[in-house]
Amino acid sequence: MHYLNPRMTSFLLVFGIFFTLSCATSNSSNNLESSDQLTVDELQDRLTQLDDQLQNDVQNSALTIEKASLLAEISEKTDPPSQRLPYYRNLRDMADANYSDQNVKQEIDHYIQTSWTFEQTEGVKLLQQNPTGMDQQITDEVISHFKNAITVNPDSLATYNLLANTYYRSNRYDQAIQTLETALENIEADPSEIREKLAYLYLESGNIDSSIQVYENLVDDYPQRAQIRHGLANAYMLNNEHESAIFILRDLIEAYPNRIEYKESLAGELYFKFRSSALEYINSDRTVSETDRDDFLQKLDEITNLYNEIDSTVPLSDENAYRKAAYLKNSAGYLADLSTNSTVNDFEEYRITLLNRSMTLWEKLSENNPDNISYIRNLYDVYIELGMTEEAESIKRSYNL
Repeated sequence: MHYLNPRMTSFLLVFGIFFTLSCATSNSSNNLESSDQLTVDELQDRLTQLDDQLQNDVQNSALTIEKASLLAEISEKTDPPSQRLPYYRNLRDMADANYSDQNVKQEIDHYIQTSWTFEQTEGVKLLQQNPTGMDQQITDEVISHFKNAITVNPDSLATYNLLANTYYRSNRYDQAIQTLETALENIEADPSEIREKLAYLYLESGNIDSSIQVYENLVDDYPQRAQIRHGLANAYMLNNEHESAIFILRDLIEAYPNRIEYKESLAGELYFKFRSSALEYINSDRTVSETDRDDFLQKLDEITNLYNEIDSTVPLSDENAYRKAAYLKNSAGYLADLSTNSTVNDFEEYRITLLNRSMTLWEKLSENNPDNISYIRNLYDVYIELGMTEEAESIKRSYNL
């Protein structure tokens, strides 16, 4: 989909209406037909002649239309595509000029639309030949086609998206960002999808502050769009604004309780808070009070419940099992360290519960992936922590740990 501002509205006539032109315009059409067999050099010579004639007869409709047709034809015949930009800029300048003759405006718009369609179509064809984006030569040619299309029609939202996506696939984040920023400058409508992609690319490229600013503005404008709020939560996470991220994620889960990606994100954020708090106590030798203990265990309860809800919604894949097993095992390790700073025994009891749950998952992962030594080592560690000496020794012998 592309947006056209008022200067482009006559494009819509191209797809079904042939214009009835004046006698002068008909003469220019005949000139265009006779140029079909000319080489690029011959067409350029004719273009030079037209420019000389137009200097003395600026309002000549026939010459103006013929110039537009020549620019379009020279562009299409020029190879490689990257060499076409000067001709397309010239054609674009003609489209932006004010002509008293409406037939001239309509004909120039026709060549603008034809050239834009040609360049975008050629770019899309090459994209289909290079779906992985691995062929750099093809990628560069695709980029040239889309840049040509944007030059001749700077109002096309579709082309900006295609060019930005092509840059993104080839890991050219700065150029993808610049493309989207240019789109925002040139398109009069409010292209929220462009702003959202720009926020994401800022985040991918490490410009977190800009990403947050764009996401926050988007949330203000579109407060009901969940994907935008989730994007803002991700930006807050990377900026260490964890409380802000948690607030958004809780709100999203309340509104969309079946979307596991929000629960996974919240579980990750809550675990980060638990680990950070635990390390503060462990590294400072602070005594853990009963209130502190309750706060730690409450965080772990909520994280565990989130993982259980995810498990009840989707089948337990190896990826999810690994994530949950690692959380349980690592949390048990932090509880062991906290126990030395605590005057109560609840940490130890909870730690054993976490290790047993973790053991079940590591056993399943090891059974499904007997060649994955990382899973085996984690299972061995859990057996040791639980005092299951025979099981640990059996694994040690079998896998030469």
